[in-house]
Amino acid sequence: MKGLEIEIGNLVEAVVKAAIAANQTQNLEDALTIRDQLNRLPDSLKTDVLNGVILNLVKIDPILCRWFILDIFLRDADPEGKADVAERINMLIADLLMANG
Repeated sequence: MKGLEIEIGNLVEAVVKAAIAANQTQNLEDALTIRDQLNRLPDSLKTDVLNGVILNLVKIDPILCRWFILDIFLRDADPEGKADVAERINMLIADLLMANG
């Protein structure tokens, strides 16, 4: 099981770096390619990777997190699903602020 955790950690790190790079260049094509590659993962692995990406991006840059998750990854999702994820991101940001404040 430890090997899988390391692989997930590596995937999370790679996605975070790629999302940061895509945001810095404002290259929508790159961001959509990242999304498409994530969607190729098995659902359970994709969920674990996305959870890790959200946690890491919220700590690095909450606005970047919202952009990548809501505007890119959930680009074609239904509004209710996007609202649920947005609320989760807001809660993580609030928790982070309380822990640091």
